[in-house]
Amino acid sequence: MTVGLIAAPPPANQPVWELVRMHNFGGCDSMSAIVPLSRSDVWVFGQSEPVDDECAGTARPVAQHWDGRAWRAAELPGRRYGAIGSAGASGPDNVWAFTTSDTGESAALRYDGRRWTDAGRSAMGPRPNLSRGLVLGRHHVWAFGSDGHSASWFWNGRTWQRRAPRDVIRTSAVSQKDVWAIGCCRVTHFDGEAWKKVAFPAVRDRRTVSLTGILAVARNDVWVFGDNNEKVFAAHFDGRAWSPVDVPATAAPGWRLGDAVADGRGGIRVIADPPDDTSSRVLSRSAAGQWSVSTPQVAGKVIKLWDLALVPGTTEVWTAGTVRQSESDSTSAVFALR
Repeated sequence: MTVGLIAAPPPANQPVWELVRMHNFGGCDSMSAIVPLSRSDVWVFGQSEPVDDECAGTARPVAQHWDGRAWRAAELPGRRYGAIGSAGASGPDNVWAFTTSDTGESAALRYDGRRWTDAGRSAMGPRPNLSRGLVLGRHHVWAFGSDGHSASWFWNGRTWQRRAPRDVIRTSAVSQKDVWAIGCCRVTHFDGEAWKKVAFPAVRDRRTVSLTGILAVARNDVWVFGDNNEKVFAAHFDGRAWSPVDVPATAAPGWRLGDAVADGRGGIRVIADPPDDTSSRVLSRSAAGQWSVSTPQVAGKVIKLWDLALVPGTTEVWTAGTVRQSESDSTSAVFALR
């Protein structure tokens, strides 16, 4: 059921986020991953939970596709439970979605341009729980999660192989031979041969630091976000050294930075969640180093954002999340910054 709410007008001088999709699957809904291959080929993924579970019960994964004219629901294989935590693609016939579940129902799902299939979860072990995936080609897919212990797997086009590193929260890649990842308090890098820990001066005391986001734009343009004693920090790697970067909009304690993307103009955008129970913001940093703040809006509602993605070859950014209708009801939502 499509929900016809009206997006509130943004304050003057803010970028204008367009509400392109709101859909009620009949429960507590949220879109947690978005994969735009072009303006007319966009996948969104998430979860739906029964309302009577007060948004804390058994979730089922959901997927929808935009073909430039209409949104259509995708049929995922099997009777699955859990949520789709991340997704990625290297082309329209190589789209992946990774489900996460505490009950051992996690799976790596692949779309070949015609249908969705389960991509050999059994090779990962009896009960893998996937939290993150990274798609860099038909024969080059990473999956991260646990099987009783923190674990990582690599898809070579035929089967999954267990690999390092462990304890991965987020990933970002420039290429198959330039892959970055963060755990709770460390940064690692894959050079095509092996994963290696990266010296990161912002982490001096693991007891107080938590890394929350990473973005690899180029070999000499890598960003890491986190917090230290509830104070947000950002650091930039220029190919030689890390430098701290002030984030003025998050000076107050308790903010949290999450997913980030390049803006197609030499700058970046990153999701920021405030310490109070208000809507997520999108912080934008221009190539000149100037910060601005924007907020996708639906009149009178709280919006939480989970994923950002740049439409390839454009400056258009899409974001996915949820519009909170009440404490026990939420609706999936997709916004675009044209």
